[in-house]
Amino acid sequence: MSNSNPIEVLVKEHDIISMAEGIVRSLQNTWEINENKYSQKVGHLILFFREYSDQFHHHKEEEVLFKKLRDNPDFLLNDIISELEGHHEMFRETVAEIEDALQNKDWPQTQKLLKEYVNDLLDHIAVENDELFNMAESVFSDDELERIYFLFEDIDRDLGQERKLELEEGLKRL
Repeated sequence: MSNSNPIEVLVKEHDIISMAEGIVRSLQNTWEINENKYSQKVGHLILFFREYSDQFHHHKEEEVLFKKLRDNPDFLLNDIISELEGHHEMFRETVAEIEDALQNKDWPQTQKLLKEYVNDLLDHIAVENDELFNMAESVFSDDELERIYFLFEDIDRDLGQERKLELEEGLKRL
C-alpha cells in the first residue's frame, strides 16, 4: 500500500489519543497540591477529546469509513460498526460528565470519570485496530482505500490541519 493509506491515518491518530492515558494517570491527586493546575490540565484534555478525538477522528470513522464499510457487499459485520458508533456516543456523554464534575470542583469524581473514559477509549481503540481496520483493509481495493484517504484529507483540511497539529502538540505538552 502506498502512503495514501487511510488505516494508517487512523492508527496514527489512535496512537496520539492513547497518549492521554499517561496524562490522566499523572493527574491523580494533583488537585491536592494545585487545584488550578489540575483544572487547567483537565480542561485541556476535555478540549482535546472534543476536538481531536471526536471532531477529527471519530468524524472520519463515522462519516467515511463506517459508511463505506456498510456499503461494501463483502463486509458482513455491521453489528460491530453499530457497537463502535455507540461507543462514540458514550464518549461524548462521558466528556460532558467530566466537564460537569470539573465545573463543580469535584476532583475525585473528575479523575474517576477521566480514568473510566480513557480505559473505555483504549478498549475501543484495540477493537478498531485489531479487528475493524484489518477487515477494512481486506474488503477495500487499493483504489478504494486511496479514495477514503483523500476523503480523510478533506475532513482535516475543512476542520483545519493547523488546528489538528496544535491539538497534538498541546497534548504532548501536558
